[in-house]
Amino acid sequence: MSVSSQTTSFSLYHYRACPFCAYTRAAMKHIDIEVEERDIARNAAYRAELIKGGGRAQVPCLRIESEGKVRWLYESQDIVRYLQRHAAQLADHNQTA
Repeated sequence: MSVSSQTTSFSLYHYRACPFCAYTRAAMKHIDIEVEERDIARNAAYRAELIKGGGRAQVPCLRIESEGKVRWLYESQDIVRYLQRHAAQLADHNQTA
């Protein structure tokens, strides 16, 4: 695990009434990983960012920024699996550091 993984930042594009978003938010709380939440129903700028960056207004969508690169990940189960792996890798790295 490289040190650069510690500089990875996450933003979750979502809205409150979406059941898939609720599932993702609950999983994030359980995983205990820091993710900025961006509600596209309450903030038109977030919706515009999502469409411009990810290509569509589908939620939930996780924006992953690492080493100056941005990746957009859709689908709640894919997001949760990704965050679980990332949290596990960080835990492993912190134990060996």
